[in-house]
Amino acid sequence: MSRKSGTERQKLEAARAKTVLLGVTGGIAAYKACEIVRRLAEHGLAVQVVMTETATRFISPLTLATLSERPVWTDEFPQGIGTPASAQDVIAHIDLAEQADVFLLAPATANTIAKIAHGIADNLLTSTAVAWQGPALVAPAMNHRMYENPVTQENLQTLSQLGYTEIEPEEGWLACGETGPGRLASIGRIVSSVLTAIQEREGRLSGKRVVVTAGGTREPLDPVRFISNASTGFLALKCASALAAQGAHVDLVCGTGVNPELQEEAPADVAHVKTAAEMKSAVEKKVESCDALLMLAAVADFAPAPATHKIKKDEHETLNLKLQRTEDILWSLRERHDLVKIGVSLETEDALARARAKLRDKGLDAIIAVDYRAEEAPYGDVSIRAAVLTGEGEHLPLELRAKTELAGEIAHLTAILLDNKERQR
Repeated sequence: MSRKSGTERQKLEAARAKTVLLGVTGGIAAYKACEIVRRLAEHGLAVQVVMTETATRFISPLTLATLSERPVWTDEFPQGIGTPASAQDVIAHIDLAEQADVFLLAPATANTIAKIAHGIADNLLTSTAVAWQGPALVAPAMNHRMYENPVTQENLQTLSQLGYTEIEPEEGWLACGETGPGRLASIGRIVSSVLTAIQEREGRLSGKRVVVTAGGTREPLDPVRFISNASTGFLALKCASALAAQGAHVDLVCGTGVNPELQEEAPADVAHVKTAAEMKSAVEKKVESCDALLMLAAVADFAPAPATHKIKKDEHETLNLKLQRTEDILWSLRERHDLVKIGVSLETEDALARARAKLRDKGLDAIIAVDYRAEEAPYGDVSIRAAVLTGEGEHLPLELRAKTELAGEIAHLTAILLDNKERQR
């Protein structure tokens, strides 16, 4: 089976990607635009940056151009009036406004907020904002006195009436040494807000509800000890975001070990669980009204009967644990033929053969076969050696691939499987 070249993969991803128009204004928080661009790109979004002239004094356009892999716009007339290219440059603000799916102003200074609220278009960014028609987000960042000023609040209210959603700033230490509301919202909140805005637009999975499980489980030995694993839920959270970006409503059943910041990014309704039994109960409730289940959590296969009191080492030379099998959640749902079901099989040997057996026995539509190797532990933000199998064969061959890329492929496959289900009804 031939592999796609890097160029072909990039073209495929570009065809699926939504574009975020990021407006960066001149405040100390401008440096955080780097992380915003990086994190949006991790979710498969293209980012087009427009900066005010003042913003370029805080951070280099070259830095953001490198991270976004696109030229950064700073000047409405970069070629100079009268040159052969100037006709296109004169309407750059229109082109920029037409070529994006979401407009994000972050960080937003009081000055730029005031200009946009009153229709003042005296630079490329404000001109583009005035021409913008579509989902718009504004993330203020400024001194708390400026933010709480009645004029700023009135301007933010005006933007709200114009269709902007405010990503409210956080309280804390500010660059001036004072404390109060005015710090730029966390990157996680900003990314989640962007993904939600994209989700609310018409997408391939618009109207579909998908349940995604993430993280590990903890099976208690006694009131203070437990058996668990090292799952971080990274792949599952990236899948949740990729599904939301295609318009799906995502319900996330979140186990233990999950990075809170990454969880904050995922635009999903979250239910927290600890044990395998709790996860089973939560999943059963969620799937009653959903279209697809991505069972990506590392659920314990065995659990002990927990002791009532703490097990004391001075009472035992050796400790024999009796473990009982937990109920297989996907196996219990094998008769739900109306539900698209995707699972994971992590093995240290015969990964593909064992995954195919689970695909068949559990009545799955697809399975992610993970070939575990000690030198390539599949936990956290790392590449994973995996294949994706369906009843028709290999959807993706077994190879080492980035989890973010894999998440995008899984979301794409979910859409295909849901379309197939619709045609079969």
